[in-house]
Amino acid sequence: MLNDAAWAAASPYTTFRRFRPDTELDVGPYRTEVRVLMERGALVFGIRAWDPNPQDVRAPLARRDKIHPDQDAVTVWLDPTGRAEVAQFVRVNAAGSMSDGVYRASDDEEDESADYHDVEVASHRLADGYSVEIRWPLSVLRYPLNGKLPWGLMVTRRVPRDISMAFASAPMERNQPHMLTQLQRFDVDAPLREQLNDEQHLRIRAEGTARTLDDGAGTRESTVNLGLELQWRPRADWVVDAIFRPDFSQVELDEPQLAGNTRFALFQTEKRTFFLESSDVVGQVPPDNWDVSRGLLAFYSRAITDPRWGLRSTYRGNETEGTALVLHDAGGGLILRPNAFGTASYAVDQPSNVFFARHRTQVSERSSLAGILSTREWSTGVTTQLAGFDGQVDLDDVNQVRGHFLQSQDTTALPPHGDLAGQPIAQGPAQTGQASWLSWRHRGDDWRWVAHYEHISPRFVNDNGFVPQSGIQRTSLEVTRIVPTENKAISTLELTMRGMHTGALQDLNSGVLSPQLAGELVQPGIWILSAAGTEGWAHLNLDRARTRFDGVVHQARSLLIGGGIHPGPRLTFVNLEATLGDRIDVDADRVGQGYNLSSQVTWRDTWGPYGLELEQHASVGRISGPNGSAALQESSAQTKLILHLSAEQAIRLVHQNQTFNRAGEANLTAAQSNTRVTTLAWLARRGALRGWSLGASWAQESAQAAKQELFVKFQQGWSWH
Repeated sequence: MLNDAAWAAASPYTTFRRFRPDTELDVGPYRTEVRVLMERGALVFGIRAWDPNPQDVRAPLARRDKIHPDQDAVTVWLDPTGRAEVAQFVRVNAAGSMSDGVYRASDDEEDESADYHDVEVASHRLADGYSVEIRWPLSVLRYPLNGKLPWGLMVTRRVPRDISMAFASAPMERNQPHMLTQLQRFDVDAPLREQLNDEQHLRIRAEGTARTLDDGAGTRESTVNLGLELQWRPRADWVVDAIFRPDFSQVELDEPQLAGNTRFALFQTEKRTFFLESSDVVGQVPPDNWDVSRGLLAFYSRAITDPRWGLRSTYRGNETEGTALVLHDAGGGLILRPNAFGTASYAVDQPSNVFFARHRTQVSERSSLAGILSTREWSTGVTTQLAGFDGQVDLDDVNQVRGHFLQSQDTTALPPHGDLAGQPIAQGPAQTGQASWLSWRHRGDDWRWVAHYEHISPRFVNDNGFVPQSGIQRTSLEVTRIVPTENKAISTLELTMRGMHTGALQDLNSGVLSPQLAGELVQPGIWILSAAGTEGWAHLNLDRARTRFDGVVHQARSLLIGGGIHPGPRLTFVNLEATLGDRIDVDADRVGQGYNLSSQVTWRDTWGPYGLELEQHASVGRISGPNGSAALQESSAQTKLILHLSAEQAIRLVHQNQTFNRAGEANLTAAQSNTRVTTLAWLARRGALRGWSLGASWAQESAQAAKQELFVKFQQGWSWH
């Protein structure tokens, strides 16, 4: 509680400012106070949030990393390197649920993949608001030894009411290139500096998983797996992670995606903790607004399916940082072999050895350069290898240039199609390929733009990366005009113009006999955000594309419209999006009238000490044939129902359903599929070192027999500082 004697000795910080929906120095009745204590091995933040109508505070129990703008919450942002490049953050709502992760200035995006389980949080509802305490161990923070630069710190607060408000402890100016330029800078005093340099810890966590699998065909198998995770920090700037026989089977299911009308592989988010340590040093960046995955060409951890053991070390200094990873993958995933018009995928059950390393040097105050090495060796001795570099230069406060150059060598010999399950990967002649990328980002007061140029040669391959398309040259430009408005009901109004051109390079091996257009897309649009937090968007899709080499250049015209709203404390979020008009039917190689609809609805309620959360995702698509009937129909849906017993215990029910229906025609074979998955689990955690789960799952693909699984898992850890 913040009325403890220790808090009384800490000086309060009360100078907050409103930055949403507009900038105001006066916060009105929504005062906020922050106090900071230094304990042995931790920083402790005490935050007091006053509210004139405390009964309106929205404080639902929520899943980790699901603290959305519809909830009253506070966030602590820390930049422990002082370079204004990356910040770690912890967000806590008024019920004590939390989100955590990393903010990258280069992309101006939050990444909530990382989980800081050692961080302890508590909240208290008060007669005039609420309070939050955050104990942030130094073992969670990543910083150099004998750091030369002052840390960055900021505390922000969300207040969702009829008008959605946000407050910050530092001036938040919208004309800044990113948030980290505005963090308050402070020198770490001598006692804390000594603790920072002396920070060491060793954490070991053992896990046991027992499961029984019934394949529906009369075979039942029971297995027990014992695994081990280790993290050792011998000194402040080094972290060593190791895993042995980890069990990731209870990681949350991937959300289903409509994939029946695309020939390119789809990206999936990483959720396994071993791969999330210091993700900014690895350099993995999710796909952009175009779903282009430049930041995953060098390394994509989801390419590793079933790691049996792994070792990783990460170094973070004042001028340099780096990471190196080596592991053994038992197999069971996919190998991708792309071209300009699609991605061939091969199921593979062969084991492989993986190596990846990246070392980054701060060349000057505004520029950095990183070297990259990557190797994957399959059990037959064949390999894919990659080497290259990436770099970044901040020309000034609003202009940034980034890029990479990667060289690959591949000695695998794969068949034109099919899978490799039960078959060795043959060795072929070495083939080399290159991938280069250059981008320019500008973030001014009224105008913003980002331009990209890419060249990926036909033979570029990386089995440790995500390469859905090769043999292309691609340019794109996105320009945003921020329109000033005097209307108090409108917080932000933006006009956008986006364009992309993709050309297929000559590649005799894959049948592309001459350079030609692969795709071209122009999207004029608008985005608007109201003072209440409601947003809406719309853009035209002016599309020209081929589905195959020397195919017809199809022209498709469609309209995308969408909106998101936070209606109230129970129905907390509704998001709807629709694309209407022409759609290119990839398999039929023609244009048909159609639509693509998607929705997300979130509902929360509180029953005494318990919380109930329902989240529904749904998508449906259709393309008509020449006679007007449905040539292709597909749908996907995911329902999550969570009963929160406390901030550390929950019962979770997840049901997923995905369907695909292709009508038969003269040159097309009829196809149908229906996949359903249901899981029910009790999940519990006590602190950072102990957790357990008990549950069952049921899965069925089309007319095949349903598979059923029962599992129980227990984790126990030990920590020494």
